[in-house]
Amino acid sequence: MMMETKMTIRILTTAVMIALSLLVGCSDTADKEFYAGKTISVYVGRPPGSGADLAVRSFVRYWRQHIPGQPTMVVRNVPGGAGSRVWNLAWDKNNPSDLEIFFSPVSGTAVIIREKGLRADLSKLPLLGALTSPNMTFARSDHLARAEDLPGVAGLKFGGQGPAHRFSVLGRLTLDILGIDYISVTGFSGASDVFNAVRRKEIDIQTAPLNFYRFTVEPSVVKNGEAIPLWYNPIIDATGEIIPLAAAGDIPSFIEYYESVKGAAPAGELFEMYKWLLPNVNGIVYAAFLPRESTGMAAQILSESFSRVTQDEAYRAEEKKMFGFNLPVVSSEQGAKILDDMANAPAHMRLLLDEYIQQAR
Repeated sequence: MMMETKMTIRILTTAVMIALSLLVGCSDTADKEFYAGKTISVYVGRPPGSGADLAVRSFVRYWRQHIPGQPTMVVRNVPGGAGSRVWNLAWDKNNPSDLEIFFSPVSGTAVIIREKGLRADLSKLPLLGALTSPNMTFARSDHLARAEDLPGVAGLKFGGQGPAHRFSVLGRLTLDILGIDYISVTGFSGASDVFNAVRRKEIDIQTAPLNFYRFTVEPSVVKNGEAIPLWYNPIIDATGEIIPLAAAGDIPSFIEYYESVKGAAPAGELFEMYKWLLPNVNGIVYAAFLPRESTGMAAQILSESFSRVTQDEAYRAEEKKMFGFNLPVVSSEQGAKILDDMANAPAHMRLLLDEYIQQAR
């Protein structure tokens, strides 16, 4: 009797294992068949050759290798609307397709103030994955020999993009918190356009992506002494602590810079806004979404494959060669929280930020 019971248990166990293996096999087959032989369009809201365009194209080359079925992936540029056009396209889809991905820089400031022209609620789009891109500020050295000399120089021209762009907002905020006497010139179409104005000596100070600084600014104007780095904009955690940024090297964070030239920690209403903005507008930059109401199968396959790309050593080597460091990865949980925080910003913070942006218009 005991032998018959043991035999029955073995048979049942074997049957369960076979069933499970068949289910897994069916799931793998379904995943491979879902995108096999298909073409996915990847929309980026920046022009060809821009930093964002290059970042997305580099990522996409490896992404297709990690998607079961290895579909063809085609990058399509849809610049315009200060970056909002691509998100409105994802939001307005009447017949959403699992063959369309929207992968572009997120303008956190535009989301927070509910910028006119941005219809999309990014917190309600299926997020596949995200990367963040740290930024920093540098200045021409014509009027200051050292970074510490900045507070004593008046009339320098700060160059920004649209008034609501995060580089324009963060750049102005740091200068205003320091009490710098400067002239703000915004409206440039991109970081490279601002930099061209810096090279022509029309602009003295710029806030730019750290990867753009390492790849373009540093070798062309910093190494020959025409410009010097000032600070990078850090991420501040819930306890108020600065999260160190190894990729910044010996460039100080803005808080460290402020304390070194002022002898005290920064404070005040503008600094409170700056601290609140950092984890939001800097916490998520390159984000990939599906259009509204896409299928759960597509979201699962694409989000899992996005994560695998960020761990691909060949991709990481190419990314590091291109930008000088690897862009920090934003987890799906972090990304969802940041998008929700931006969409549901406190009314007083939204009003303060909106008024601050209006000053630049």
